[in-house]
Amino acid sequence: MRREGLLRAIAWLAFASVCLAPFVAGAVYRSVWIPLAQLWMVLGGLTALLRWRAAGAGLDDAGVCVSRALLPIHALFAVQLMPMPAGLLRLLSAASHAAHFLPDPGDGRLRPLSVSPLATIEAWLYFAGLQGLFLALQGFPCKQRRTVLHALLAVVLLLAGEGLWQSRSAHPHHLYGRIQIAVPSGFETAVFGPYLNRNHFATPIAIGTGLAAGLAASVGLENGGFLRLLHLPREMARVILLAGASLFLTVTAAASGSRSGALAALAALGIVALRVLGRRFLVVTLLVGGALVTLSGSATFERFMRLDVVQSRWAPWVDMTTLLRFFPVFGSGIGTFAAAYWPYQRNVAYEFWQHAHNDYLQWLVEAGALGLVALALAIRHLRRSLICMEPAREYCIAVAAAFAVQAFLDFPLHVPASAAMLICVIALSIARRS
Repeated sequence: MRREGLLRAIAWLAFASVCLAPFVAGAVYRSVWIPLAQLWMVLGGLTALLRWRAAGAGLDDAGVCVSRALLPIHALFAVQLMPMPAGLLRLLSAASHAAHFLPDPGDGRLRPLSVSPLATIEAWLYFAGLQGLFLALQGFPCKQRRTVLHALLAVVLLLAGEGLWQSRSAHPHHLYGRIQIAVPSGFETAVFGPYLNRNHFATPIAIGTGLAAGLAASVGLENGGFLRLLHLPREMARVILLAGASLFLTVTAAASGSRSGALAALAALGIVALRVLGRRFLVVTLLVGGALVTLSGSATFERFMRLDVVQSRWAPWVDMTTLLRFFPVFGSGIGTFAAAYWPYQRNVAYEFWQHAHNDYLQWLVEAGALGLVALALAIRHLRRSLICMEPAREYCIAVAAAFAVQAFLDFPLHVPASAAMLICVIALSIARRS
């Protein structure tokens, strides 16, 4: 009992850090996310140690399955950071050799495949921190996990309320309406809520949309369908509250002015409607959601009207694919997109692209073909060893859909608070296959 209580305390501490991260600019500052990742690694390590001491060599839970599945990705980090002679480096990756030895060959010492080893080390720390977070959250007993997810939804609703309040304050582009911050020129009006960018704010809001809609669907399915809920007033009230929360969060995502966030929220609503209500209600759900987005305010509507997909996304993406010719097999190094892209950038040469605004493309550039193999092996192992628990299936899929849409148009995986929220939902929704 003492060990179980300690595991639960560790899980609550990890969950508290996930809930606080969105209110510190999404934990994007290095002074925030590095200590946070270190905390998650420590908590995850303690959880693994306590579970191992309790079960011994026979331990084979969801945490162990995930750790085994992620070994290929950890191996990829190690390969990209392995120092090697200049001749071997040139043979394996001419572009990595050029990044380290041209135009100045320097001292000619050993260099890794990563064009920025420090950035890859930080990315490895970040990745390991998220893995530690997953392990730490396994300390919650199964019966308590839905309660924890309701608490997470309450945090998202609080975040949405803060963002809407701040947008109506005297200084809407100051954090909390009071804290003035320095942002790059041209992005002064991008601040929304406690985030430096409206798209980053919209990601947890879209996650909350999928979570609320999925929870409402799971309540209906557990009680035999929505028609039977008419005879269960208490459960019907829960469904109405959760469905209302999902619509409120959809409106908030749109009101932030984030086009990708609004699309992600609509995708979450759509996937739940399709899975639970069928194709006929999918159209109705999307029409209602679209109407809410249209009526949410001028910010989103005006930004959709001024949308230029070619200039804002397609042209840069096409230009970024140039990197695939230079880093085809081993990639430029995970976490090195900015350092790798700028020497080859031809699209709007005066802009500095920290990220590709497409997490799929960025992974391909940074990890190369070897990264695709490592990712495929990890996914294959996860699919074979884990299962989404039946009550959690709807909201887990809805949250994943929202995040997947946002990842296609932005970089939510590189915003620690957003990635941690996704890990939280997944960790509390899956279990090892029996």
